[in-house]
Amino acid sequence: MFAVLGALGVALQLEKLIIHNFRNLRQVSLGDLREFNFIHGINGSGKTSILEAIHTLALTRSFRSRKIDGVISYGCEDLIVRGELSPSPTTNTPNTIIGVRRPKKGAVLVKVNGEKLLTAGQLAGIMPVQVINPASFELLEGSPSVRRQYLDWGVFHVKHSGFFEYWPRYRKALQQRNSLLRRGNIDASLLAPWDRELVAMGVLIHEARLKHFALLSSAFDLIYGRLLSALDVGQNQEGAPPLTIAMTAGWKDEELSLAESLQKNLSSDLRSGFTKSGPHRADIDLRVGRNAAGDVLSRGQIKTVVCALKLAQSKVLLDQGISTVFLIDDLAAELDERRCEMVFKELVALNVQVFASSVRRTDLNDSWSLGKTLKRFHVEHGQVSEC
Repeated sequence: MFAVLGALGVALQLEKLIIHNFRNLRQVSLGDLREFNFIHGINGSGKTSILEAIHTLALTRSFRSRKIDGVISYGCEDLIVRGELSPSPTTNTPNTIIGVRRPKKGAVLVKVNGEKLLTAGQLAGIMPVQVINPASFELLEGSPSVRRQYLDWGVFHVKHSGFFEYWPRYRKALQQRNSLLRRGNIDASLLAPWDRELVAMGVLIHEARLKHFALLSSAFDLIYGRLLSALDVGQNQEGAPPLTIAMTAGWKDEELSLAESLQKNLSSDLRSGFTKSGPHRADIDLRVGRNAAGDVLSRGQIKTVVCALKLAQSKVLLDQGISTVFLIDDLAAELDERRCEMVFKELVALNVQVFASSVRRTDLNDSWSLGKTLKRFHVEHGQVSEC
């Protein structure tokens, strides 16, 4: 069933969530979930853990830590997250049940509708999730790997992109090539088979990224423009300068093909012991004039840009029939009330399901749901109640 749902692009909404042994959430059940779900509680109460659990249901891991020992409740040997997802009423499709068990030792167990998945990777795509939290702002200020991960998240979910097949093959060829390069003075013929595979997969990856980025940049321009216009109405506080967004291929002279770049830089690669050209070094370049955007924008502007990038990514997928679930952790601590309101207005327009946390109830305004169904939860000492 999960393969069929993914192929059809059926939008799924999380309807019920059961959590066992997840940080301080020993046994929690959240039912009758709505389009917008607001969760509040003091720091350390467990509100962010609920968002982490949803992320684990979607991807088998938390967005805060890849080390499972610290995520499993103290004194327990595993954690379990179960979710029931309902499709659009018009599809006449039964609900999908997902279960994820993460032990301290041993393999992850994932079941969809009672069927054990051979690999955790098969789970990806059933319930795509977008996270907006304090770490998200590294998207503008962090390393290129953060932006590549952001870009590839979208490419991966695009139907028929082939990225799920291309990327593992590319990485294997890259690892083999780098292993040979580290030997030092070697015959170029030893590199030839890995160069061919690297180029073949690298070209396909680059083309898939380019197609997605063209849609992404267009959606970003529109959403970012709306956010700025709304913020400037009657205020004109910051006068945000023009922002350009571009994708770099991963090799310096982009007039050369990847094959030509590998050949041209072979001597340099041998000296360095690693491959300097290829999609593994691609980046998204955001600039104000000639300057990197992260160097000249204010903190508020940076955070607005990052939110626009996240929203644009989901807009591109939505246009292809793929709906995402947004996990938003304490946005009010990062953005002022007006910016928060405008981000939620865009979320309403995207018609996505939202789980948002805050310290105070008043940090998440009921009016931001703009007519969408809304439910509130209060978390205290790992216990969750409706409110």
